[in-house]
Amino acid sequence: MRNAFAALVSAVSALCRWGTLAAVGVLIIVVTIQVLGRIPGFPSPPWTEEVARFALVHLVAFSCGLALLRGELVNVDMFILLLPKPMQTVVARLVDIAILVFAVAIIPGAWDYVVGSLGERARSINVPMIWVYVVTLIIPVSLAFFSIARLAGLGRDSAPPSHGETV
Repeated sequence: MRNAFAALVSAVSALCRWGTLAAVGVLIIVVTIQVLGRIPGFPSPPWTEEVARFALVHLVAFSCGLALLRGELVNVDMFILLLPKPMQTVVARLVDIAILVFAVAIIPGAWDYVVGSLGERARSINVPMIWVYVVTLIIPVSLAFFSIARLAGLGRDSAPPSHGETV
């Protein structure tokens, strides 16, 4: 059972990595078009700003679960690093449980938000807005899934922060 779940976590991680890569790729292309549009004679389409915002939102959606799985979400390192190693592990698991509870609590509202967006279209690119609003469902579902994976011991805690400070 654990091997099957580990394979599922691996597959979902790969999907999230590809989604993140696609969002970054779209963002690079769109921002390049925006920058080139400042050159006289080069066309500057009006849809690039909206697509750039959508790409950023998708970037967050696909990468936040991966950050949780790797133990790289924003953390209060100064507090946790002062604790003994066993307590650090306990606190990390309590944080995983809190994230799981919060994510599961907002999934129904996210679902309602996505369903409520049916029929809406983006103004400048004329695509269904559900492709944008689905992010509100991807984020809590991926956070819940990857927090369960961490609680099952499939994630990893990040190394202590190295802020590059040398004296």
